Amino acid sequence: MRVTETIKRDQVLSNIQRNAQKLQDLQMEMATGQRINKPSDDPLGATMAQDIVTNISKQRQRLANLADSVSWLERSEIELIKINEFLDKAKTLVMSQSTSSANKDTRNATAGEIKDIRDALFDAGNARSGKLYLFSGIKSLTPAIKHNYILQPAKVETEKIVQSDIRDLVDVTQFQAQFEGFSKNPYVLRITESGTWGRARYQISDDGGQNWGPELSLRPVVDVINPSGKESDQVKLKFSDDRGELQDKVNLLPDAFDFSGEKVEDFDISELGPVFPAGMEFVFTPNPPISFIGSPQKKETLIADGITVPVTVTANELLLGEGEIEVDTFSLLMSLERALETNDGSVLAEKLQELELALEQVLKQRAFIGNTMRDLQESQQKQEVQIFDQERRLSEIRDADLAESALHLKTAELNNRVSLDAGSRLIQPSLTDFLR
Repeated sequence: MRVTETIKRDQVLSNIQRNAQKLQDLQMEMATGQRINKPSDDPLGATMAQDIVTNISKQRQRLANLADSVSWLERSEIELIKINEFLDKAKTLVMSQSTSSANKDTRNATAGEIKDIRDALFDAGNARSGKLYLFSGIKSLTPAIKHNYILQPAKVETEKIVQSDIRDLVDVTQFQAQFEGFSKNPYVLRITESGTWGRARYQISDDGGQNWGPELSLRPVVDVINPSGKESDQVKLKFSDDRGELQDKVNLLPDAFDFSGEKVEDFDISELGPVFPAGMEFVFTPNPPISFIGSPQKKETLIADGITVPVTVTANELLLGEGEIEVDTFSLLMSLERALETNDGSVLAEKLQELELALEQVLKQRAFIGNTMRDLQESQQKQEVQIFDQERRLSEIRDADLAESALHLKTAELNNRVSLDAGSRLIQPSLTDFLR
């Protein structure tokens, strides 16, 4: 094979370029500390390293989520401790006022303290961590609980009116009424005997129409209670006229409803208001003092592949009795406040057991938070170990041995110098040198 000057020159340049590239790769390896700086350095190793980097990123995000959840639970636990202290204080106050040594004055003063505790519990139920409400479930931008309005229109049911001709023609607007009070009971007032005020008879059910109380005469203001049923919640049914004003025919006609005598005062029958047909019902929609407006669905966090745990407590199960124990703390405190104001020591003694259940309700949620925090912290430790193992594996694949790289760099430098020197000698002769 004939070797020309062009071939020699191209070969020298190729060798110099290859040695320079090797020197540059080693310099990059020393600068970054990694032997894989581009896929061509090690295609298989680059693929494995990318998979490991992706897994580490996911695990670090999971670790950050776990840390946020632990912080959330710690903040929730602080509020639960406060709630527990409030209920402990309420229990102490009620116990002190349920004894024979208490009197009307001390109970009135204690009623004010119970009201303050109720207000403090409301604030605790709507506690926030930053802008997020702690006890609203997944609706963390919405308050957990709200106050309900004490008044609500009564729903008038005509389907059970005995006389069908009246049932079809009755104008319910003339029977406007509103309930006043708070209760979770589904009260129903049923007209059992047709008539006007004082003549019409009615019964009360506190369980949606399953059991009924005794028959009584209808008045413009009715105490909604079944004496043989549940405890009174002090709910009243008040009737109003077409102008929305409360009818008070008792004051207009003071003797109109006195049917005990031999004679009643003469009056215009139209002044007694509408005739209530038998079978008509006035329905009370349960209206507790405080309602839950958050979401029953809880926030969850991932602790392992395919495994999540709830990390929130809802005010519904904490304060409103929607869990296994079922104590509406706000209704309970309101009834205690009412008993203190009326100087009713027997009710106070009866309510102590419910107060114990309300405390147990809170303690149950504290136990849930404690167990969940333990699970999250264990998961954090596992994630940290997994991240460490992945990083170690990544280092084995991607990182360079700096001592070995330094040795290779020295060798490459020597090779580069030798190739430059040899090349300069090989392509140095020119025509002038040849003629000389």
